[in-house]
Amino acid sequence: MSPPQECHVKNGNNSRKALVISFILNVLLLCVFIILLVLRGNSQSNKEQTEWTPNKHILQKMDTNVILTEDDICLSCDELGDSVNVNDTLYDFITKSSCGGKLCCFKGRGLKMFILKILDSSNHPSAMDDIAVIKDDFRWWSTRTNAAHLFLNQSGFPPAWTPDTVPGVSFTDLPIVDNRIQIKEEGVYYVYAIFSLDFGPRGPVIPQIYHNITSQHPLLKNTGQQLHFMNKYGGFSNRRQTQHSSFLSGIVHLRRGFELATQISTYSFIDHAKYSNFFGLFKLNT
Repeated sequence: MSPPQECHVKNGNNSRKALVISFILNVLLLCVFIILLVLRGNSQSNKEQTEWTPNKHILQKMDTNVILTEDDICLSCDELGDSVNVNDTLYDFITKSSCGGKLCCFKGRGLKMFILKILDSSNHPSAMDDIAVIKDDFRWWSTRTNAAHLFLNQSGFPPAWTPDTVPGVSFTDLPIVDNRIQIKEEGVYYVYAIFSLDFGPRGPVIPQIYHNITSQHPLLKNTGQQLHFMNKYGGFSNRRQTQHSSFLSGIVHLRRGFELATQISTYSFIDHAKYSNFFGLFKLNT
């Protein structure tokens, strides 16, 4: 009876890690949204900057009245409904905010510090200086096999995906070839990519913009790229909305030697904030 029990424990650990990774991706999207709001606010205001308090600033932007312990990190989860029990999830506990919103929470100081550092760095760059403090608690993120999390380096043209932009956050266990992630082991992968766009200074009309995720084997170029996911945006007057994030994700089966890529039809509107554009994947089955 021992092997089935070990298998159950292993599957449970894998499921928990998958949930935590999904949680981190949602937080990164939240970071992008917060950064865009901050940048927009700064561009529209000529007031002098006041003294900045990191955690207070973040809590104000999150608009939360919940007092959490130093080891807790929570995500809004009203979509789960009122009947869900914590035992039905992989979260550590479920609580409610003072305004009645449901919050699903993890206990993990390393995870919380990691996310706060990301949020802090958008307004206080030195906040990333002591990221080594949390590397040990969060080392599993950057030591995963058959996985990558890349940010967009816009110092050259065309911009390039790189694991070297944010130490402790971006990494790769897979080769990067011609701006593509090369697969080493066949399997089922969760893939994701986001491009953040800023249309503010570009005039009254937003052009049609296409974003996709594709794969192709370098020795089978005549077969063309296989399209996995696509998004399009624009083609209308830019009257109110000045920012947009195109996020693609999903589960695909990839064979050894294939190269995964994400492209956007124009780089003219790419936002230059540090965490605004990222591309990654990780292997689901072992």
